[in-house]
Amino acid sequence: MRDARNINNTRNRRNRQVKSIAITRGLTTFHKRMAILVCVLIAILALIMLFNVTSSAKNTYNYDISYTNVHINNGDTLWDIAKNNYSVEYGDFDDYIEEIRTLNHISGDMIHVGGYLVIPTIR
Repeated sequence: MRDARNINNTRNRRNRQVKSIAITRGLTTFHKRMAILVCVLIAILALIMLFNVTSSAKNTYNYDISYTNVHINNGDTLWDIAKNNYSVEYGDFDDYIEEIRTLNHISGDMIHVGGYLVIPTIR
């Protein structure tokens, strides 16, 4: 009977050792996966920052930008007012429209007769 107990005790010790080794290996794998995940996230953030820097550097002209108020008359559209004040030095026309929208807190193309728009112009 003692031999059976000794065998069971030995098996229990071995099982505990195997479990502790498995847990240790699991933590190591977990840490490796976390390290890979962190590296991937850092790479993604670096790419995002790189694209933001290059996109904000596209209008690097040394022109003076001034702002003027334009009265909105009957029949005026945002696009017509932008065409009348746009100059090639500003860059892309769609970017110019977006700048006007941002300056005037406009989300679409709706403008109201009798109001004013702040329009950027290049001297």
